Amino acid sequence: MPRISEQRRAAQRQRILDAAMASFEKAGPDGASMQDIIAESGMSAGAIYRYFDSKEAIIEAVATERHEHEKALLADAMTVGFPDGLRQFMNAYFDWVADPAEAQRRRVAVHIWARAQHDERLRQIVTEGLAPLKDVASVLADAPLPAGVDPDMFARVLLAVIQGFLLQRSWEPDLDPQKYRDTVNSLLHLLNRS
Repeated sequence: MPRISEQRRAAQRQRILDAAMASFEKAGPDGASMQDIIAESGMSAGAIYRYFDSKEAIIEAVATERHEHEKALLADAMTVGFPDGLRQFMNAYFDWVADPAEAQRRRVAVHIWARAQHDERLRQIVTEGLAPLKDVASVLADAPLPAGVDPDMFARVLLAVIQGFLLQRSWEPDLDPQKYRDTVNSLLHLLNRS
């Protein structure tokens, strides 16, 4: 039997993840079954199980994939420094989540956050996504922040702004990410002037 190329493997894997996201959006990660994912993907069960041995493995892959992209956006922005790098990150992030497919994935992310409260393995993966907070705090420690603004807490406030947007948008799908981003950037500009 001929081996499939890495490009084909990646495409098949993404097809499964896309089918899972569609299934999770319809019924939530707990309500969707592997059979739902199989049906949505149009692939055979055997083909899917070659890539993922369980629904939990798919959920973990969804969380891990998102973290990798976030880390890449952050790494690019950190090379620029404060405050321009922070604005660059916010612009790139909100452009990313404005994409309808990413908006769908983020609605599912809210389910994953809830599930991580009771699933230790998933909680570890979600927590690993917070690792860059230390890097952001370290950049902010060298920034000219106003008196009383703790760099670590400021990094957490910025994360809360992003997470808050995602949570609000899960309830209000028409919430405009560009207006939200522009407001955040305006507040950051005021902070930089103080």
